[in-house]
Amino acid sequence: MASETAAPDIGMAPGGAASIDGKVERYDLGLCLSGGGYRAMLFHAGALCRLNEAGLLEKLDMVSSVSGGSIAAGLLAVLWPRFSFVNGVAGNFDIYLDRILEFSQVFLDAPSILKGLLNPFSSAAREVAACYERRLFAGAKPMLKSLPEKPWFVFCSSNLDTGSLFRLSRRFIADYRIGVAYNADLPVATAVAASSAFPPFLSPLRLDLTPFAWTNDKLDPSVGLPVPPSRAVLTDGGVYDNHGIEPALKRCRWLLVSDAGAPWQASRAGYWNWFSQLKRVLDTTDNQVRSLRRRDLVARFQAAKDADDRGLPNDASRPDYAAARGVFWSIASKPDATEPTFTQTAATQPADIGTSLHFLGSEETIDLVNWGYCAADQALRGWFQPAVAAGKGVPLKPGDVRPGRCARLSKMMMSVF
Repeated sequence: MASETAAPDIGMAPGGAASIDGKVERYDLGLCLSGGGYRAMLFHAGALCRLNEAGLLEKLDMVSSVSGGSIAAGLLAVLWPRFSFVNGVAGNFDIYLDRILEFSQVFLDAPSILKGLLNPFSSAAREVAACYERRLFAGAKPMLKSLPEKPWFVFCSSNLDTGSLFRLSRRFIADYRIGVAYNADLPVATAVAASSAFPPFLSPLRLDLTPFAWTNDKLDPSVGLPVPPSRAVLTDGGVYDNHGIEPALKRCRWLLVSDAGAPWQASRAGYWNWFSQLKRVLDTTDNQVRSLRRRDLVARFQAAKDADDRGLPNDASRPDYAAARGVFWSIASKPDATEPTFTQTAATQPADIGTSLHFLGSEETIDLVNWGYCAADQALRGWFQPAVAAGKGVPLKPGDVRPGRCARLSKMMMSVF
């Protein structure tokens, strides 16, 4: 797997052309949204409420997302032209939060799996994409080319054919071993489904690459030899990079990272069963990769802060490792004693709520949105410059989420499993 330090990316000017001398363009502010199913979608929705309140949402130049984060980012991208920004704040941001809360009651995972199994002409991933169009995008079929130029939305998936990160955006689709297709256009729902194709049940999404014009721009030999463009077998972007940071890390002067990934849990099990042992081994490997990425990310942020403190110029002479200042917040963080106060209403802590794609519960939904808001608030006030004022208060109050009968039944049924 290519690391953030090794994997080059495509240098594109805002209009879509390659930047001068192939150098990657620089942005002021980027946002990365991690994976984690509906849990991540709701946590990130709360964080986005805080960014809007702080006047940072309108300033975003780039949004890179993975899995559940791509659900949140996909809706943000589609609704972006409808936001009314006044003094940097979208006064009608409730249209976004209301749609997220509505979609969080959709029973997505099990029905998509069953439909994919029963229909020989479909798959679970294709059924997920169809559900995104019907329910998340309200029956519309937005295309990647219709998304705004700013911010630039990049949806990250993992290509099982090449073992590489597969990026889908309005500017291009790309793979480190296949190359770049600059004029490719796909439904946004397909990009989000490819990013959130959780293995093995909602994966893979097979994509025919032959209709697109591919170039050999920015191949990465550290990943492997070039592969001719024929197909992509896509699974959850979190398999490669669960934080979605790789496309944005070298591009952004300031990078905000919202992490809704599950914290590692110690276990007293003996793992005598081969299957449970294998799952634990895979989970341990995944946790190690995520931990290494987090440590590298925080070390980069600290190196950039130290360089700023020493007065190093913010130009090409600064080492890449110290190029990006950043703010990182996690669902596993602990609330501090400052306002706004987070009050947990569900019996389960936000970090321990499951990552399923079905209704998680009224109290759980409220806690996830509110904790996303508070975690972002704490981190921004502690690390972002220029300083932001304290938040006005959590977006939701008890009783704001009233599930329908189907949502309640889906939660009861899936809790059995």
